[in-house]
Amino acid sequence: MYYIAEVDKGICSAKNCHLCTTYCPETNCINYSEKDKSAYISVDRCKACEICVYICRDVAKNDAIKMKWVEELDEGFMIKKSGIILR
Repeated sequence: MYYIAEVDKGICSAKNCHLCTTYCPETNCINYSEKDKSAYISVDRCKACEICVYICRDVAKNDAIKMKWVEELDEGFMIKKSGIILR
């Protein structure tokens, strides 16, 4: 069990700042969806460093990113014994 960053698409799409995608130290971990007008996290790349949480909350003043246990993510993934798979 481990922490993963999760983006609140409603808040993120309203603000549309893209700062988290710029400051994340892990390549291709946080990307931007033109469809949703929101950032999203690639769960298999997130190292739980929480830099995105700081950038979103304290620099951008959006508070759209929270850390969650991987099992508690709202959408997109489920846990399987052999690893994480997309739903």
